[in-house]
Order: sequence, then C-alpha cells, then structure tokens
Amino acid sequence: MVRFICSSTRLAVFFCTLIMRIFIALLLAPFLAHAQGQAGGPPFIPVNMMKVAATPVSNSVNAVGALIAEDTVTLRPEIDGRIASLSFREGQPVRKGAVLVRLDSAEQRARVAAAEADLKLAESRFKRSEELVAQNFISKQALDEARANLDILRARLRQEQVALDKTVLRAPFDGVAGLRQVSPGAYVAKGSDIVRVDALSTLKLEVPVPETYLPLIKINQPIALTVDALPGQRFSGKVHAIDPTVDTVSRNVRVRARIANPRGVLKPGMFARVTADLGGRQRTILLPEQVLVPRADGNYVFLAVNGKAELRKVMLGKREPGRVEILAGVAAGDTVVLDGQIKLRPGVPVVSLEEAAKRMQQMRAAPPAKK
Repeated sequence: MVRFICSSTRLAVFFCTLIMRIFIALLLAPFLAHAQGQAGGPPFIPVNMMKVAATPVSNSVNAVGALIAEDTVTLRPEIDGRIASLSFREGQPVRKGAVLVRLDSAEQRARVAAAEADLKLAESRFKRSEELVAQNFISKQALDEARANLDILRARLRQEQVALDKTVLRAPFDGVAGLRQVSPGAYVAKGSDIVRVDALSTLKLEVPVPETYLPLIKINQPIALTVDALPGQRFSGKVHAIDPTVDTVSRNVRVRARIANPRGVLKPGMFARVTADLGGRQRTILLPEQVLVPRADGNYVFLAVNGKAELRKVMLGKREPGRVEILAGVAAGDTVVLDGQIKLRPGVPVVSLEEAAKRMQQMRAAPPAKK
C-alpha cells in the first residue's frame, strides 16, 4: 500500500497528481504489455495526456531597465580659477538660474575695467578724428584707422565681460544638487568637476524591447512599473520616444518612457521592472514546459493521434513560469502527451491512464481462457 501525503496548495496538488499518474503508469505498463503481447498485437503504453485548448491572454511585454534623470549635468568651469564660494547645499533643490559657484573674479574685473578705459579713450579719439576730417586737417584713412581701433576695443571689452561672466556658474534647470567635488578656496582648472545637478520631478526609463513588439508600441502608450527598492509600490508612465534603429545583435529596440516623480521617491539608477499592455487580447495555446522534447533541430511534442504517438515539431513563443506559448505545430483540440516521452517512439500505440485502468478492470473481469 502506497500512501501519499499532499498539502492543500495548488503546486503540491499538481505534483501529487503527477506522481500518482506516473505511479499508475508504471504499474500498468508491464501488465498491458504482457496482455497485448498474448493477444498478438503491439503493447499499449499508458501515458498522461491532455486536450489542447486555446487560453485567453493579454498581449503584454515585460522588460527591465534603470531609471535616469530627465536632465542631468555636471557643472564644470570654462576657465581656470580659485573657488570663491559655493552657494548650494548638497542634496537640496536648486532653481534654474540660481548662482551655485563663484570663482575669484578680482583679476577679471580689473581686465574689464582696463578694457572700458581703453574703449572710452578710443571713442574720444574717434570723435576728435571726425572733427579734424571735417576741417581737412587729417585724411580719411586716419579716420578709418580710428574707427577700426574703436571696433577692436569694443570687441575686447565684450570678450573680457564674457570671461568675467564665466566666473559665475548657475543652475541650468530646476533640479537637485549632488555631492560637491571641491571645497571653497581650491584652485580648479577649466573642465574640472564641481557638482552634478539632476532634474528629478520627472524621470526617464530606457528598456530594450524585442523587435517583434515594435508594431504594437506607440508614443504616449501607458506603462506600469515597480522598483526593487520600493516593494509594494507601483508607478506609471508613458512612452515618449522609440529608437529608430534595431540592435543587430540582440534584435531589440530601445524605448524610453517618462515617469512622473512628484514626491521624489524615485532616484536615478534604481532598477525597474516594466509591464506594458499592448492591447489586442487574444487566445493562444499555452502548454506545460514538460511536454517539450528538445532536439538539435528544434523543439517537439508527442501527440496522441488515432491511438498512436506522433512526434511533431513546434514553434515556441513567449514563456512564463511553468508554461510556454506554442505558435505553430499544435492546434486546439489536439491531444498532447504530458509526460513519459522518454519511452515513446513515433507510431507506438498509446492510451490514457484512465483508459488503461478501464482495460485492466475489463481484463480482470473476463473469464480465464481455457487451456
């Protein structure tokens, strides 16, 4: 007597049922083989079967990716200089146009003052030259030279003013200041990192999507996502950009979505899991993964056709835990062998476990053959 103890969970019931059927098949196989062998026919092999039916599914795609800031920039000075002051607090919001860093500008202010003085003198000389030309005391060439000198000094003043403006670094957009890389009083060369600013009110998410879904992805298509760092919370966003090219190696296309982040709980770099419902609910064939018979040239399944085993090649689609989509090779209404494929060959007679049990009972009830 064999006793099985099963829990009430769905998974436990499934495995208990599977074990029971395998056990029955092992008990019945020798008996049926012997009985059929005495009748002169080929032995029947009892197997676990199921009728194939189309299952309604939603046409959705799952992907993973990392969040990135809507805008991000690392402030770097365009000129060499000493840090005069840092006007921000690390990790705190900053407004667009706010002064974040000032370099020592004493030397540059002196250059601007000198350029202004030279320009003022050149303007006076040019005005005097105009008066002298009118009185024919100097040539027009001398006037042209004075005008050219005036233009040169004006350009020089603008140049020095631009250099003075570069001693002040401002926030290019509303965002959050990161950790500073320098201290007040430090001398920095142009291009040195000072602080990073990220716009966090809206984040972007870039995910790779298989090219087969490309015709179904649309701009402004809603998405749902979760992040591992915030379990139990769900966020939403919309697709805002689709890469016009497909990666030739992975056969994926990059898709970007925007996610509103008004509370600021999402951070750039967080790992996110995305689901997008592409619409068009459909019916498809989903079979347990155990039915697959993998071979070098593809995947196969055993079908029961007219009481005999038939090996048929199938095309696989999406996978989900424990199940696989069959795109071609099996149709609704077919009978597929769930287990015991290792003992099957194409053309071998097969019966279901239930049918095998009935035949066994009939054989027991039949009168013994006379010798």
